[in-house]
Amino acid sequence: MHLVNQHILSQAAIAFGMNPTSLEFVSNSTNEVYRYIKDNQIYYLRLSEKSIEYEMSIQAEVHWVRFLAMNGVRVSIPVSTIEGSMTAVCSDDEKCYIATAFEGASGKFFDSDIQAWNSPLFKRWGATMGRMHELTSSLYEPKDSQHMRVKWSPLEINNPHLHIGKYAVLVSKLRAVEQELTLLPTNPEAYGLIHYDFHPYNFLIEHGEITVFDFDDSLYGWYAMDIGVAATHAVWWGSDHPKWCSKNEFSKYFLTSFLEGYLEENHLDYEWIKRIPLFMEYRNISSFFWWLKDWDGDEGKLTESQKNAITDAVALIQANKAFDGCDLQL
Repeated sequence: MHLVNQHILSQAAIAFGMNPTSLEFVSNSTNEVYRYIKDNQIYYLRLSEKSIEYEMSIQAEVHWVRFLAMNGVRVSIPVSTIEGSMTAVCSDDEKCYIATAFEGASGKFFDSDIQAWNSPLFKRWGATMGRMHELTSSLYEPKDSQHMRVKWSPLEINNPHLHIGKYAVLVSKLRAVEQELTLLPTNPEAYGLIHYDFHPYNFLIEHGEITVFDFDDSLYGWYAMDIGVAATHAVWWGSDHPKWCSKNEFSKYFLTSFLEGYLEENHLDYEWIKRIPLFMEYRNISSFFWWLKDWDGDEGKLTESQKNAITDAVALIQANKAFDGCDLQL
């Protein structure tokens, strides 16, 4: 279901030279996304419901993506408005949206060809991330001090329903992991601008190459955190083949190939590689608060899979065990 009204949608489309009546609704999760075809090229229009002050942050995202594209990283390339800007502010009396547009990437998702979910892909995935980190740490400079992405910081949890009972166990675990992270050094060899959501549904595969998109979560964080995010999602969505005896076994196989590619493109000290399971643990526990942040406390509104995930997570925490896929030594 799309929520953007026609007035705002028309503003955004016209700003990027698109016909509003030709837009095809694609999805609405964090942002509202539409598809458009012009001169046989697919484009995607993204609308982010944000205050006008957030425009600088989105421009910082787009500026970084264009830098990566100019330096040979395969990305979904941002396009300009007809007036030459990278963003368009669209508003009415009630809401404000920041619009951006990107060229559509060619290729398929990992799960459309299960044979492609293998060591060569993991190595290419790692090499792509390594190249992004190396380029960014050595060459990238933000446009100016106003065009900066945020730095990683502990999550704000204002929902009162998450501070009682078993949900408080999740919060306590989250705070314990966050405390470890806040004590980590932020030296430039290990910390910088990262994608922070480089998972298998945010890249397309074509002839063994991958094209990355959806940099909406990008922030300043640890390079090993970016790797941990990728590994966590790889375990969630790609470890259920019968040949894997456990998620830990798949995690080790995945990271062996991923890091082989990564380390060909970017150096990362072993002390940071050893911390990847910690960042995987963080991604696992923080994911609960993504879909519970607006929960009203009615457990009847949770799906069975969500209830089971909470029960399993609490059991692991209370037994002082790592989340699935995190109990490994690197």
